[in-house]
Amino acid sequence: MNKRMILLCLIPGLLHCGPKRDTVERYVEDGVEVIVNHLEPYDIGGPSRLSLQELFTIDTEDEEIINLGIPDIFGFAVNSLGEIYILRNIQGEGDFVYMFDGSGKFIKSFGPQGQGPGEFQNPHHIAIDHGDNILIYDMGPQILHKYDRDGILIDDYRISGDEVRISAGPDGNLLAAAHSQVQDKGRMSNTRTLKLMNPDLEALRVIDEFSFEWRPERARIIEPLLCWSGSREHIFVANEDRGYEIWVCDSQGRLGRKIRKEHKRIPVSKEYQEKILKQFPEGMREQVRKMGEFPDYLPPIQNLVAADGGTLFVATFELGENPGEFLYDIFNPDGVFIGRTSLDVWIWEVHMWAEIKGCRLYCLQAKDSGFRQVVVYDMGWE
Repeated sequence: MNKRMILLCLIPGLLHCGPKRDTVERYVEDGVEVIVNHLEPYDIGGPSRLSLQELFTIDTEDEEIINLGIPDIFGFAVNSLGEIYILRNIQGEGDFVYMFDGSGKFIKSFGPQGQGPGEFQNPHHIAIDHGDNILIYDMGPQILHKYDRDGILIDDYRISGDEVRISAGPDGNLLAAAHSQVQDKGRMSNTRTLKLMNPDLEALRVIDEFSFEWRPERARIIEPLLCWSGSREHIFVANEDRGYEIWVCDSQGRLGRKIRKEHKRIPVSKEYQEKILKQFPEGMREQVRKMGEFPDYLPPIQNLVAADGGTLFVATFELGENPGEFLYDIFNPDGVFIGRTSLDVWIWEVHMWAEIKGCRLYCLQAKDSGFRQVVVYDMGWE
């Protein structure tokens, strides 16, 4: 993959499903604009071909990275200057957060293990808000740690209830995922909710939610899909109940556009089932196999990530060019499908570890060895 080039609209047999259209279909539904996209990208002029050139990696099998004390990467985040903050997994000692500059050079670490201010027990997510503050959720004590760009603790926030992932939203606000459960007469009802919150973690609006029933005798194995991404001006959210439809909300969480797209139905293969089962501890796999339930077909969307300017990358379950890669649909800021690319990105617990900052794409990837690496690409359009 080193120095590889990926060209949109030139993947033989995958991109050409019929004649291209040069007039975008759109209409208004209940006061909301709907953009209709088909299997084939629109041909509307303007940049639609993407090239990716690998710039550098932060590889947990590299001796220098090992010597820093990073046994493996749980997740990462990137600020407006291109500085990368890596959250190591819980197996290890010392600090949990490692800062690298825009060329991949190590700068400093912070966030030790412990129970005091700014210390971690079980950090479970990392993100950066639009003020370049670092947000890390500690699942053990249910605390959100907020650091400045230099790793100096600003404050600790006690999380009340079920918020499990907090990330940047428009206008300096935050997006928070909540997961609640209600048991009634032996049935467990689960609800996933996406909230818009202010910087002090006060709820402003519920943007979307998805409910499902959990049955212990036949529990679903594939994580329910409620995924989102925030740009500086908009919130993009997808919900498996709606199929291939992405809601575009303004900075106040009000729905203003729906992006719809035709898609291929992808059956759940035996290979995919084994891939999911391997993510469980070896001693649990057989029990999960017996009690768990896979659907007949995969959802049309795996996840999505938006650039600050509004360009949107949507991960599908269609296989990409190389092992471990999937095809990603790319939409311009107007919600128009303009092309596809093949990418390898780590997606876990309904979060896609990818970010677009300026002309760079940052991806967390799982290696054949099982270890993970952050790969940074330069993005070019023509």
